[in-house]
Amino acid sequence: MNTLRTGVMLFGIAFLLTGCGSGNGGSVVATTTRAITTNTLKTFANGDNIQYAMTGSDTAAGATITFTGTGRFLMTTNASPPDLTRTVRSINTLALIGVFSNGTALNTNNQIYYAQDALGNFNVYGNAQSLWIISPASGFVTRLKSPIFSPNTWTNSYTQQNGDVTVATIRIIGKTIVTTGMGTFETYKIQTDSTTTWAAGGTDVFMKIDYVVPSIGPIKIVKDTQTTDAAGTLSRRQYTLIASTTNIAF
Repeated sequence: MNTLRTGVMLFGIAFLLTGCGSGNGGSVVATTTRAITTNTLKTFANGDNIQYAMTGSDTAAGATITFTGTGRFLMTTNASPPDLTRTVRSINTLALIGVFSNGTALNTNNQIYYAQDALGNFNVYGNAQSLWIISPASGFVTRLKSPIFSPNTWTNSYTQQNGDVTVATIRIIGKTIVTTGMGTFETYKIQTDSTTTWAAGGTDVFMKIDYVVPSIGPIKIVKDTQTTDAAGTLSRRQYTLIASTTNIAF
């Protein structure tokens, strides 16, 4: 997919203590980390959202410009256009709003059509750009398996209505600590490596790392996308999103 164009919980508490000083006394600094207490992915409700601070850059024709702004992860249930079976799915929107260092505006809105099953598996049925998945015959691929455990790796290969073909490998690498504007959290580090070959010509290759708290969602996102258009022109977008606020209880 061309990103250039187009979860109440109880937390265990771990303390990281560092001390300094002489034999006459010293000081102790404590940082509270909210530990993962469930590996079952939250079933998202209508209006669930995470807001992020954003930094990044675009490179084209050998020139790089930076950008800053905000991102928003928003879940809207049962709101997609009807799919090929006349079923309405939910929508996961990742919107980026900012300004480039040259003063021009950045405004992108990537919409994924999804549904979650009884286990919480996050199944993708299509997106606003390339429309519905027509192969495999199930009509979906599993973007994130629940319960989450590491290590775990799987590959999704699928074709969408407009002919775009995607091969994506998802790896649950392990757990890592991430500090955000909402606090410090233990997360699952999940890497996706994806290549989309567009029916209209060109490719979109990206590496994305999601730092996921299962009962909240992705509290940090790092993405690096390299796009080659039908004429062979290469461009690149890199960005980092770090959560600042959310309406999801934690």
